Amino acid sequence: MMICVLISSIVWADVPLMVGGHAHGAKNIQILKDLGLGNFIWIPKVNYSMGNTPWDKNNDIFADVDACVKNRLYFMISQRRGLGPELRPGGQEYGGDCSSDLHDEKTVRTIISKADHLFVGFHAEELDADLLQCAIRPSYMTRTPELYDFTDRAGGRAKFEGELIRQKNLYHSWGAKYIPNLCITSHISGFRIGADIVIAELLEHLPTTELQLAYLRGGAQQFGGNWGVWVSPWYRGEVPCSDKTFWPAKQAVVGGGHLASEFKRALYLSFVSGARLLTMQETEPLFSPDGRGGYKLDPWGEVLKSFWDYASKHDARFDPIVPTALMVDKDNGWSPGGLWGDWIDEDRVWGKLPIQWGDKMMPAFLNIFLPNFNIKREAGPERKDVYPGYFAATPLGPFDIVATDISAAKLAKYPLVILVGDIEMTPELLVTLRNYVNRGGTLLINVFQMRRNMAIVQDEELLGAKLGNPSQYWNRAFNSMKIKCTSELTSLSQTEFDEPSFMAFEVRPTTAKVLATESSGQPVLLRHNVGKGRVYLTTPEYMMEGFFGRKTVLNFFKTLIPAMVSKAPVWVDSEGDISWISAHQGSDIVVALANHAKSPRNVQLRVKGGDRASLDVGTGQLDVKREADTCRCKLTIPPEDIAVVRVAARS
Repeated sequence: MMICVLISSIVWADVPLMVGGHAHGAKNIQILKDLGLGNFIWIPKVNYSMGNTPWDKNNDIFADVDACVKNRLYFMISQRRGLGPELRPGGQEYGGDCSSDLHDEKTVRTIISKADHLFVGFHAEELDADLLQCAIRPSYMTRTPELYDFTDRAGGRAKFEGELIRQKNLYHSWGAKYIPNLCITSHISGFRIGADIVIAELLEHLPTTELQLAYLRGGAQQFGGNWGVWVSPWYRGEVPCSDKTFWPAKQAVVGGGHLASEFKRALYLSFVSGARLLTMQETEPLFSPDGRGGYKLDPWGEVLKSFWDYASKHDARFDPIVPTALMVDKDNGWSPGGLWGDWIDEDRVWGKLPIQWGDKMMPAFLNIFLPNFNIKREAGPERKDVYPGYFAATPLGPFDIVATDISAAKLAKYPLVILVGDIEMTPELLVTLRNYVNRGGTLLINVFQMRRNMAIVQDEELLGAKLGNPSQYWNRAFNSMKIKCTSELTSLSQTEFDEPSFMAFEVRPTTAKVLATESSGQPVLLRHNVGKGRVYLTTPEYMMEGFFGRKTVLNFFKTLIPAMVSKAPVWVDSEGDISWISAHQGSDIVVALANHAKSPRNVQLRVKGGDRASLDVGTGQLDVKREADTCRCKLTIPPEDIAVVRVAARS
């Protein structure tokens, strides 16, 4: 019997699993092949200063391509970094990090003729990072002023996605595929514009791995398409190496950069999440001379080889099992502050626009699903910025982030959908939400998300209530510091919650049940049964504290949301510091568990419909028990390590 509780996600066009390293120079490429480091090479931009091989007539792009073709290695080529004119020239004065030499159309067509299907496409690096970096410095913004000629969120998305489309069309006109790298929070845009592969950048000084994976999984579910990750070893201007003589570049530092254990966790979490291209930046962390005329694997190389040995034997596409979707407006554009050693302190919208009240709901609710996800402060030798920071635990299990232009059929995969941030409640979105709930979904929505062009949208059929007049909000809002559950709400561990001061918007229930009120009896939470599903309507503004600061979710909702999250068919209970993702792979369920703590963590795994369980990756004993229709497993995950459990379906 197949284990299939959640509705299956979309079917993507088949692409091979591609795993490998970053290299320039035929000798380095050959070494990666000989050491068994995958079936893929990322060739850098021209004159990108890496490794121990110059860019010259003996070591040009064709020498790299020939080395890949000789070894039957898939490869992608970086052509540019950032946004801008037809092809952005390199150089710091243009926001690049290399020379202005670019591969022209003739070169591209020659590469295609040499490599055929082995050439995966052109890689455009750090596009949303460039949008953000240039927006916060007026002198940088003048490089590409046309991209910042907008005054609202819809205009910001149109400019950004228009630039992605222009790049894609240019590469396609040359016969090459387009691989945009989106590494902040704009991943969905890459899927929306139909990129051939969307690729995220993990680690470095970028948003949390689990957050980026949520955007990637959600974007792929919503629009279809293939995606991948590149894992960066850069940390404080350094990358790791083991032999400074062999790797003379300034940035290569013995003991520098990110740790190999971080690379390992990023790879396995991404793989089981559905990544089809997994690579890393720089060659220096992978190998060094062995003293006998050959080469040996260094810590990052050992991780990459071990991962490829496993992934190449289990290369069927994963279908993630995700119970919850956070829905953002298609024009959302929010990105977190505190990145890259605090060079940007404040959250932004499309790089340029300031945040509004609704935007504060984003990090506040993400902190429920990924506690302390946005710690990015440089923390000295203790590296407290790595966890929490580049990783975060998932106490409520995995979740995806989708946008409001998703179809009801695609949304049906998720048992629970929570609207987050400001939402433009269009007629099309209302139809989607009604269809979703009618089919059996559970929707959590706030009164302030029922707005279009600042006017409240009345939909008694969906909400089971009439909403008050927003122009009278401040006169009729109910100021309170307590929330009380009614007799209709019995699932929570307590019935009364002390709160910071908050404002509850007036609603008049018709067919909806009141589940919680503020002190004077004004509804705070209502439930309305619609078709096979349910709508939960909340009345405090964005479900958060009122007035000053507004950064904290009300205590009632911090308790309610965990109770709403579906725990079927896979669930993990742990001592903390664990993030995890499960997925169907054929008839099996595979669960990747990452321990981000510096000490061991005990984990209990439950899989409904499971039979036999085995430890694909990891150490120690897997204690397996079969109870009724459930397979239960106990294991201990070592510090800063990974475990992958495979559970076979019951026949």
